[in-house]
Amino acid sequence: MGENGEDNQSGNYNYNITHNNLDPHVTLAGTALVMGLASIPLGFFLNMGVITGGIAIVLALLSRGELSSLLPQAKKAVVYGILGVVIGYAIFAYDIYAVVTDPNARAQLNAVSEQVNGVSFDELLEQLGIETDG
Repeated sequence: MGENGEDNQSGNYNYNITHNNLDPHVTLAGTALVMGLASIPLGFFLNMGVITGGIAIVLALLSRGELSSLLPQAKKAVVYGILGVVIGYAIFAYDIYAVVTDPNARAQLNAVSEQVNGVSFDELLEQLGIETDG
């Protein structure tokens, strides 16, 4: 409380730490939070959630520096980053499962592989010595 009874936020040390834009720890934690939030949709659509989520986690941990605990932005960045990594790996695992089990997805992959590489995906697997069912 201030001298006149009003709540004085500038006297609260924790408030000043988490909202000081000039402090590099706060900037790093804010960047980690943005990366963590971006990792969730990127995990669904581009399978890039693993990369952006991992970067968010690393930046959040680096933002701690010599502080005793993570800033609130960094804590949220870790949660969102982990969520982005999990979503990215889950979508990737589903894609692999679909290619292995669904003949339509396998045919589509073969067609795209022929357009890009000039050789179908099944032929590439055979060159590596991997047996295919098709």
